[in-house]
Amino acid sequence: MKRCECARVPAVLRRTAVFLSIGLAAATCANAAPPTLTDPTLGVATVVSGLTQPTSLAFLGRGDFLILEKASGMVKRVTGGTVVATVLDLAVNSSSERGLLGIALDANFAANNYVYLYWTESSTGADSSALSEVVQLGNRIDRFTWNSAANTLTFSANLIQLRAVQNDKNSATQPATPTPQGNNNGGKLATGPDGKIYAFVGDTGRRGWMQNLPNGPYLPGAADDQFGGPEPGNFHLSGVILRLNTDGTAPADNPFFATGAGLGGQVGANIQKIYSYGHRNGFGLAFDPISGALWDSENGDDAFDEINKVVPGGNYGWVQAMGPVSRIAQFKAIETNLFSSLTAPIGSLQQLRFPVTRIAYNAATAQSRMFSLPGSSRMDPELSWRYGVPPSGLGFVTGNGLGAANNGTLWSGEARTTDITGGSTGTFAGGVLMRLKLTGDRSHLDLSADPRLADKVADNGVAYPPPFGTPPSTPGYKYNGVESESLMVGQGFGIVTDIQTGPEGCLYVVSNTNNSVYRICQAT
Repeated sequence: MKRCECARVPAVLRRTAVFLSIGLAAATCANAAPPTLTDPTLGVATVVSGLTQPTSLAFLGRGDFLILEKASGMVKRVTGGTVVATVLDLAVNSSSERGLLGIALDANFAANNYVYLYWTESSTGADSSALSEVVQLGNRIDRFTWNSAANTLTFSANLIQLRAVQNDKNSATQPATPTPQGNNNGGKLATGPDGKIYAFVGDTGRRGWMQNLPNGPYLPGAADDQFGGPEPGNFHLSGVILRLNTDGTAPADNPFFATGAGLGGQVGANIQKIYSYGHRNGFGLAFDPISGALWDSENGDDAFDEINKVVPGGNYGWVQAMGPVSRIAQFKAIETNLFSSLTAPIGSLQQLRFPVTRIAYNAATAQSRMFSLPGSSRMDPELSWRYGVPPSGLGFVTGNGLGAANNGTLWSGEARTTDITGGSTGTFAGGVLMRLKLTGDRSHLDLSADPRLADKVADNGVAYPPPFGTPPSTPGYKYNGVESESLMVGQGFGIVTDIQTGPEGCLYVVSNTNNSVYRICQAT
C-alpha cells in the first residue's frame, strides 16, 4: 500500500518538536491511501475530507459536529458528512505547533450553548504563520456562545491567556536566541464529569518551577528569561494541566488551591488553577467514561513518550525525568549520546538553557532535584516508549458501538505519517492507531497481552551497548514499533489529532495530515 510521504522536517527541528510536521508539511499528505484496520470485526470509512489541517471536533448531535482547522482559524460545522458552514473565523498564528487547537462543550451545553476554544492569537489581526507574529500572551482559552439556527459562535468571555512568545535566552547573559520558536504549545481541552474545563498547556520552552527547576535553569539570582521566572507568573504558567471553572476562575477543590492562596499575587492565583504539572507536551486528553479518571498522551524529546493516568496534584517529572524515573540513567544516556551530536555540541532538551548533561544519573538524585508543591505526588507513566513513537490524539470508546470487547478501551493516534515499522514483522507503515485495554478496576493499563510490557516500557529501537557514540545515518531508534505489536490496530491514519466517540457509538478519528475525519464502526 502506498503511504503518504510528507515533506521532510529539517533534522535540527525534529528532535525539538515531533509535531512540527503539522505546521510545516501537513498539506502534502492530502492524497494518502485509505487507512486500514487489523481487527476484522471493525470497519473504517471517511466521514468528511477536504478539510485543512483539522485538529479537534465536538459533537452537536448525531452526524453533526464542529471541527477546528489549525491554520485557517476556522470552526466548521459538518452535518451528514458535508461542511455546511464556517461558524467562526479567528485570526490565528499557526507557526509550528500553534493555531486553533482545542474545543470542548460545556457540561450544560444543552441549556447554555457554551463552547470553549484553545487557540493562538496572531499579532497582525489576520492569519499568520510567522513565528514572530504572535501576541505575548497569545495562547487563549475563550468561551463562545453557539447559535444553531444562525450557524455562529459569538465571543462570550476569556477564561485565561497564556504565553505564546518563545524568544528564549540560551544563557544568563545572552538576551535571546536568534530564531524564535513555537513548539510544545499543547492546546487540548476536555470537559470533566465534574463540569470543569481541563486544558493541557505545553511547556512552551519554559524552564522553571513547573518544569521541576526550583531555581530555573540558572544559578539562584539569574532570571529564567527576559520575562522573569522561575515561579509561574502569567509568562511562566506552562507544562501543566489546568482545571478551571467555566468562567476561568480556580475551583476551590483544586489540589494546590490552599498553597496558591498562601502565596498570593499573580503566582498564587495561577498555582490555584493547576491540576498537575511536570508535563512536556501532549496532543491527547481524555476522560474515562466509566471511572471518570483523566488520561493524557505526552511526547518526550528523543526518549520516553508517555501515556499517563493524570491524578490531581500529580508531578510527572519533566524536565528532570521522562518515562519511569527508574530509567533515568537510560534517559540521560539516550539524550546525551545518541542524538545530541546531530543538533548541538553539548545537547539540549529543546533549549540549551538546560543541557542534557544536567540530567541526574540515578532516580534518587533526580527526585531530590524536583520542585515539590505541597501535596504533590511524583507519578510514573502507565506506558512509555524507550524511543519516540510518538502518541498523539487520545480517546475512549464509550458503549458497545464497537462491540462489547471494545467498550472502555483507550485509543491513541500517532504524530507521524511514516517510519514506524510495527516491530519485527514490519507490517505497520505509519499513521498508526493503538488500542489499549484497562484493568478491571480502571486504575491501570492492562498490558498483559505482551509479557515484554510488564515493566510498562516498550523497549523499541536498536539496543546499542554503551558507550553509544554517534548513530548511523538510519539507526532505527525512533518511530519504531517494537514491543507495541499487540497494541496496534490500524495504520494509514496520518497524524491523528483527536479521537471521539460519536452519539451513535462509533469512533471518530481526526487526521490532520489526511485532512479528513474517519469513522470506525462494527463491520457489517
